[in-house]
Amino acid sequence: MFSGPGRTYGPLLLLPAVAAVALLSACGGAPAEPGAPSASPSASRPSSPAPSSAPASSEPPTTSPLARDIQAAFRAATKAHPGAALDTCTTDAPLDDADCGAALTAAGKVAADTERRLRQKDPENADLLYGAALTTAGAVQDGLARLRHPIPCYGLSEAPQPPPPLHAEAESICAEAADLTRSEWGIFLSTVEP
Repeated sequence: MFSGPGRTYGPLLLLPAVAAVALLSACGGAPAEPGAPSASPSASRPSSPAPSSAPASSEPPTTSPLARDIQAAFRAATKAHPGAALDTCTTDAPLDDADCGAALTAAGKVAADTERRLRQKDPENADLLYGAALTTAGAVQDGLARLRHPIPCYGLSEAPQPPPPLHAEAESICAEAADLTRSEWGIFLSTVEP
């Protein structure tokens, strides 16, 4: 007796579903609830920790030996020549501002002493190893030389002060030169500080 196509194929259609349930229960998974979002295959696997670019400990990142040499030379020079606070040299500092002159002098000494210490560390290869620090230290010293001659800015030289008719112009020139030296000092600091 013929019962129709629905009865003949009904059990055959259930076989794939039964096989899937058997496989999932054998593998430790549970069949998805009807209407629940299906989990992705990667969600059932334990994830490995993502590689981290930051160190796991709270210790600071390691510094290269060259950077340590530069920082040590700068710290020693700063300790030997304190007072390089160039914020005292504002654009409206008077031509004979001794505090500004003292700060500029200290900055020049720190730069020169840092350079000297680095060159002593490796006389033959200093330019190759510490190039940026040495170049910027030289720029600070050049800036200081501009402030000493031809106009004696901020009492940095024993040369006589300009006559009163040229005083305002000299003050303006010194302010620009001091501003340039402050910029050079900032660049130097970026090469020697951590």
